[in-house]
Amino acid sequence: MENNQSSVKGYFKILSVIHLAMILGVVLFGLVVFFFVADFQQPDTRSEIAGILVYLVPALVLAGILASNIIFRVKLNGVIESDDLKLKMTVYRESLIIRYALLEGPALFALAAIFITNNINFLVYAGLIVVLLAFKRPTKKSSIADLALSQQEMASLDDPATVV
Repeated sequence: MENNQSSVKGYFKILSVIHLAMILGVVLFGLVVFFFVADFQQPDTRSEIAGILVYLVPALVLAGILASNIIFRVKLNGVIESDDLKLKMTVYRESLIIRYALLEGPALFALAAIFITNNINFLVYAGLIVVLLAFKRPTKKSSIADLALSQQEMASLDDPATVV
């Protein structure tokens, strides 16, 4: 049986590593597509797939942003009233990972669209998601605000030895 308990410091360190990995995944794939794969001299703008992707990529980016925010809020609303800090922090971690995945998916799709069509304009959508992910960095302050923690729970988070 695995021990999932960690200190507050370890908890936020793990969240930061997950967050960084998600951002780096998009950035590194974007760099590979930009420098090694795509030939921007001959963009495909006339094929049927290029015509579809012009509308599909922005729609998926918008859907990913909306879905990530809605699902994040719905999952957190289920535990905000709870008195169990460990439960709140577990659900918070799960919610953040789902949020990041729902943002990362459309960004990777936009980069794949560049690969398919050689249309560099799709890079804007992937860049938008990377910037959005960067602003959604997990911090103690953001967890306090997202979970509407009480003074006692905030004091527990300030103690690095607290197990969450």
